[in-house]
Amino acid sequence: MTRPVSGSLSKYLPSQSLSLVAVLAQSKSASKAHERFAKLVAKIELRREQLKQWQAYVVRYNQRLLSELEPVRLRLRQGQRQMLLLLDAILNRPIPSQRLGQVYRVKLEHLLRGLLEALPAEDDDEVLRTLRSTYLEEQPDEARRAELNLTRDMLRDVFDLDVGDAHGAASAEELLEQARQTIEEGLERQAQRARTRRARGSGKDSNASSAKAEAAQIRREQAVKEVGQSLRDVYRKLASALHPDRETDEEARQRKTLLMQRANHAYEANDLLTLLALQLEIEQIDADHLASVLPKRLAHYLAILTDQLAELDSELERCVAPFRDNLNWAPGRALSVTAVDQHLSADIAQLRSVVRGIEQDLVAFRDPRRLRASLKHLVLESEVDEFDELEDLADLMAEFAPRAPRRRSRR
Repeated sequence: MTRPVSGSLSKYLPSQSLSLVAVLAQSKSASKAHERFAKLVAKIELRREQLKQWQAYVVRYNQRLLSELEPVRLRLRQGQRQMLLLLDAILNRPIPSQRLGQVYRVKLEHLLRGLLEALPAEDDDEVLRTLRSTYLEEQPDEARRAELNLTRDMLRDVFDLDVGDAHGAASAEELLEQARQTIEEGLERQAQRARTRRARGSGKDSNASSAKAEAAQIRREQAVKEVGQSLRDVYRKLASALHPDRETDEEARQRKTLLMQRANHAYEANDLLTLLALQLEIEQIDADHLASVLPKRLAHYLAILTDQLAELDSELERCVAPFRDNLNWAPGRALSVTAVDQHLSADIAQLRSVVRGIEQDLVAFRDPRRLRASLKHLVLESEVDEFDELEDLADLMAEFAPRAPRRRSRR
């Protein structure tokens, strides 16, 4: 049975049901500043709860990656490797009656190249390296030269952009990158000229603006000192009541030590909310006290809580950002732990489906008739246009192109 706590010690016990939000709701706000104070407290409590949820989910997410996703990925790589070896064996069958026609061979080689390109290079062994050298040969020099010349001509004719002799680039992609750099350098020169013009125009008022800036900086530094003093005042009141050296009862000393540690940690972190909650726990303040905080002190509290909320928002975003990037989630769209977990489950299910498909094909492709039936209905995707990146260059060119000067209206 739990031993009852004496009245002299009960106020030093942490109250599980105590909530600063609930306490503030007990009294009517005396002003808009008090209303803002209550809203900030509620937001901070909400962010803390959200942060706890995400931090706990990071552990669960990593566990699911190791226990559920990685085994499926391993099966997929194994299945892909087996499929590569099978396709290579089919293409090199020595028996004439089992050889494929030219159309089927083209389709089969297309599948084989796609698999080779999908496999990460770090998974390569001697067999896969041989397959890569056999089926993923580099373009002959003449084809590469024609591609470079065509890219150069398109850049000149479509964008009026001269990137020089194509002989300096190793590939069409490298030539496009040179074009991109040329455009970006032009944009930077334009921006620099604009900054220079603005600097010349603002030089006349520089002395007056610097004096105003200096005065504003002095006011900000003074405000920071006052805000820090308000935080120290709350901490000192707590320290005065909780210092364990002043307690003769051993049990009370231990409880005060724990509470004092919480106060020290909160003070070092500029965590006003926890300090105020501690004051509530030991009954230093109550709802009426919070509702009647003087305007200047309340303004300091608001400044501290605003910074605290911003830090929590930043910490929460650091926790959520990797998931947002992985899912290509829109920045302004809320992302929940449930949504991330559902996407992970969907990814695992989709990957398992792909593995099942490869394993079924490994069986089917060993039968020449079923292999021909599968290839008969396979439609090759049209080759990807190697000049799709020109669309991005077009966007840059829209910024790079000089704008027509405005006509002055005649009066």
